[in-house]
Amino acid sequence: MQDFQVDVLVVGAGNAAACAALAARETGASVAMLEAAPEEERGGNSTYTAGAMRVVFHGVDDLAQLYDLTEDEKRDVDFGSYSADQYLDDMGRVTNYRCDPELTDILISRSFETMKWMRSKGVRFQPSYGRQAFKVNGKYKFWGGLAVEAWGGGPGLVDLEHKAAGKAGIPIHYVTPAVSRIAEGGGVRGGTPRP
Repeated sequence: MQDFQVDVLVVGAGNAAACAALAARETGASVAMLEAAPEEERGGNSTYTAGAMRVVFHGVDDLAQLYDLTEDEKRDVDFGSYSADQYLDDMGRVTNYRCDPELTDILISRSFETMKWMRSKGVRFQPSYGRQAFKVNGKYKFWGGLAVEAWGGGPGLVDLEHKAAGKAGIPIHYVTPAVSRIAEGGGVRGGTPRP
């Protein structure tokens, strides 16, 4: 691989990496991504998830900003709500209260705007009927606050984010694991991929 120079080098190509790359590119930075896997196996753990995502929402009107709902769904499905307090309780429970308070606050308080931003980048979401909803008296009822998943699960999420990266002019270097970083002046100035 020939040397190249960019403003932002993102190591990885899963959901977090793709979002970081797209956000950096949005500011005008030149960006590249390094992915250890070949293209057909891209996306790290994100590829193996169901694509379900927690997000604070206060009812169907919020969810309608994240995915398309028919009038029947708006009327006949009980999506419930998922408050910031519920999200915080869930984070505490699943981490045994070892989550960083500041980062957890950012995660929760920005969850809805982040999902809207992801949608603006081409990520499609849908109701998570298969895992979080049951029919009660002929009406779907969601439980647990988990009402959003990426279209196509984890593989669909990764595919759509990589398509967005391509449109944004972000090259993804496959079969290119980073093996070291180049530190300078108290920060990271570059990386070295495996030859």
